Amino acid sequence: MKGSKLTYLLLAVFGLVVPSTNANVHDGKSFAIEKAVPFLELDDAPFTLRENWWKGDLESGKNKIIKHQLFVRNEYWFWLGASLSDAEVSVHVYDGEGKLADAEMFQDKNTGGVRVVPKKSGVYYIRVAIEKSTQTPVEWALIYAYR
Repeated sequence: MKGSKLTYLLLAVFGLVVPSTNANVHDGKSFAIEKAVPFLELDDAPFTLRENWWKGDLESGKNKIIKHQLFVRNEYWFWLGASLSDAEVSVHVYDGEGKLADAEMFQDKNTGGVRVVPKKSGVYYIRVAIEKSTQTPVEWALIYAYR
């Protein structure tokens, strides 16, 4: 996705192009997309951002498990963003047997990400967590892309 398509996507996500007068910007999603952009703009084999995303509120020290189907021969990135800049988050992916499936991960204050290369197709479990925050609950969003 190059040039005008990516620009339009970013403008739409950050609320600068508003298709409806009732649209709201989700800060957690905005932070997650900021981390995703470099992977979507790769010259060689960029990731494709999916429209599906998850959101919610979590208390500090709590986590949520999201079930999601992943397919062998694909590679995935999941990015988590929290609405509060002082929140510390983490995201990990587990296979159907409960084994950690992370190929790579990062944590950067209120954002985190994990890359997964499934060894087999099936249901995987994405664990999103608010490790700590001065305010609770914390609004979060999880986005993902594949190639």
